[in-house]
Amino acid sequence: MTTQRIDQGTERGSQQAGVGALDGLDLAAATLELEWVVTIDTPSAGVEQLTRALGAELPLVQGNYDNCLYVRENGYQQFRALEGSHAGAEGTVQRTAASQIEFGIPPSQDLLRTVFKVIFAAHVNEEPTVRVTQAVGSRSKLLEDSDNPNRYWNRPDAEELHGTAVG
Repeated sequence: MTTQRIDQGTERGSQQAGVGALDGLDLAAATLELEWVVTIDTPSAGVEQLTRALGAELPLVQGNYDNCLYVRENGYQQFRALEGSHAGAEGTVQRTAASQIEFGIPPSQDLLRTVFKVIFAAHVNEEPTVRVTQAVGSRSKLLEDSDNPNRYWNRPDAEELHGTAVG
């Protein structure tokens, strides 16, 4: 499934002002780049396995960082098992705690094929839910503002903001 995030108007309007029109836009502190955003629904218990596999097999680069992704928690998946599934008794509606993993990649069909290969090898579900949307993402110009009091390293809560090493 492919959709465009920015298209809010008519079909004609979305053709004229699609996300591609923003590709390369200079915003002083950043530029915008066309990307594909991949969103994966997964049972929460499968997040760690899948994020490890994604980070090991894909660059997931943003500026001077790699292994960049976002995890949304505290949702649930609901489904009814049909004949031939491995999800329990047929006809029962089931729910499981679920999360979403999201990341951006350059718009490349070859890279997207690799993304799907990794997802289908490491995902805990037999029928992973994956969405790919076209968007633009900001890329910082890495301003010379290391003394900015809002940067995490200049704040008293720097350790909390920076996070915990997981690998």
